[in-house]
Amino acid sequence: MIDAKDKMRVVILTPSKRLLDLSGVSELYFPSEHGALGVLPGHAPMVTAVGTGVVLYSQNDVSGFFKVAGGVAEITGTSVNLLVDVGEEAATIDLDRAKRSLERAEGRLAAKELGNVDVKRAEGSRARALARIEAVNLHTNKHANDKKSV
Repeated sequence: MIDAKDKMRVVILTPSKRLLDLSGVSELYFPSEHGALGVLPGHAPMVTAVGTGVVLYSQNDVSGFFKVAGGVAEITGTSVNLLVDVGEEAATIDLDRAKRSLERAEGRLAAKELGNVDVKRAEGSRARALARIEAVNLHTNKHANDKKSV
């Protein structure tokens, strides 16, 4: 059994709201600008840029998922603060809307030879849509597996 001292507090903040403030987290994974970063209690202190992707945390064998994009992460060893530009809890994401966003972004990228397309913006839209879809799929699969084990 993991002792309370082997846990950490995780906070996810956007400019408009607090998405998560949870103690007792045993592990956290989030997208950094240089790839996925895993954090366990006692991690070396650091500050890093947050990328676009899925945040996964575990607390008492229960996992949670968020989609985030941009911002900064502060890791102290006993806590992780993710100050993100945009964030959504997986359970609140509209999967159909995310799929439509992905189709629009891929359509823009396919038409880039025609000019008049902001490629960086379309690539960002595509990355955000893919992260939303991944977060929903992880959340949905987790709940399907939870129901199977009951």
